Amino acid sequence: MTAPLLTLPLLLLLGQAPEPTPTEPPFQARLSFYAFDEDIDADGSATSFHAALEGHTPELASGLRAEATLSFFLSTALTQGIALQDFGSNLRLRYRPSGWEAGEGLTVAVHPITTSRLYMGFTWPVTWERVAFPRRGGNESALELRLSRRRWDAFVALKSANVLNDLELDVSRHYALLAGGFLDVTPELRLAAKGTVFNRGQVPGAALQGVELHVPVRGASLGALWHRGEPVGNNVDLTLYTGDPTFFERFFQPEAYPGGFGASVSLEGSLVSQGLLDPETAPPQGRTQTSGAGALEARVKQGFWRAHALAYVRTPGFIQVDVPGFPPYQDFRSGAETRAEVSGTLSSDYHLQAWGLTPGLLLRVTRPASLRNAPLDLPGRNYTAVFHGPNQLDFLPEGVDPKPMVTVKATARWDLGAVAGVLAEVSYTHDPNRTVFEDDVTGVAEPVLQPANAVGVNVLLQARF
Repeated sequence: MTAPLLTLPLLLLLGQAPEPTPTEPPFQARLSFYAFDEDIDADGSATSFHAALEGHTPELASGLRAEATLSFFLSTALTQGIALQDFGSNLRLRYRPSGWEAGEGLTVAVHPITTSRLYMGFTWPVTWERVAFPRRGGNESALELRLSRRRWDAFVALKSANVLNDLELDVSRHYALLAGGFLDVTPELRLAAKGTVFNRGQVPGAALQGVELHVPVRGASLGALWHRGEPVGNNVDLTLYTGDPTFFERFFQPEAYPGGFGASVSLEGSLVSQGLLDPETAPPQGRTQTSGAGALEARVKQGFWRAHALAYVRTPGFIQVDVPGFPPYQDFRSGAETRAEVSGTLSSDYHLQAWGLTPGLLLRVTRPASLRNAPLDLPGRNYTAVFHGPNQLDFLPEGVDPKPMVTVKATARWDLGAVAGVLAEVSYTHDPNRTVFEDDVTGVAEPVLQPANAVGVNVLLQARF
């Protein structure tokens, strides 16, 4: 039961791809082209090219082998040439003692450039700490140690970066500790837990006033998964998951349709506290902000038919936890009224085996997170901020309340054997909270509502060698 469970998102505790089997070639390459346009009637369409190379050596010694993953984006730089952006590259040494089963062993991994594969939470929309130090002066690297046995797994990881210190006008080394693991209570039930503690560094606004204030962070994530029958793979939902560094690895994993029944249900929650600047005191003082998130996911497969359901909730503080705060490094004002984001998604698809095609439909309804009396430093103005993601906000005109958003998608997955695949979706979104700032008759900028309806198209092409 352990191998099928590893295909499910909750069990990717560190976001890594499954361990290669001995029958795999020593090198595998993936080239992915992603084109996305959330509103074909407005500016904002873009394309990206992702390249990945995975390799592993034969046994260097009894039970010991080395592995590496090179993952990066290629994009056009502001000047002539091509820019490279790392997307979770890492090096690993795996040791499996004699007599241990496949998948068991001790792993030492180095993440030299980015640490987005090491994070808190389990399901992508409610994960956090993929970046621990937003004001770093260079790379954020990590060292990870993991011990895997047949029924349990434990890991500890240490992130590190040089963080800007505005008080001393210098940089200082900071560390973030993560630890956790899972336990198979029964062949069908798995429990998982993670914890973290670290210090993001100085609060820039306080440091400029000569006051030393730090941003300590502590958090925990708990999860449970029940699974029975055939494993159920991912649905096509490109706009929700493309920020996940394992996205290009696991969304094209082969889906088996042996004709049986399969189901899984996962439940998780995260709680995090961090010290931020109190916006209502002078001289600057710190204040602890507590935020949280939770998710419930269910999957069902019967023959060639699949259904997915995902519901999650995120407080405004959790959405901004890695920025951190709003405005950055500040807690919300005491009189500010906050409302958590609540989102629910239902999708269904059917696999046409003769064509290798899996068409589907998806429906999502979201009540966005919001903050009334948003701090924009505009006297006499009382705007409401709507949070779509970290630092992705709309500001509503005075007297306008946030309204639910609805998204409907037609999706398709086309598997072209073992060497290529296509994911595509056409979406209709009704978002009555979209605004832009325009000058009024007095020359003062204020938010103006935009058309709520948008049609988008997203396509992902991948070739594997």
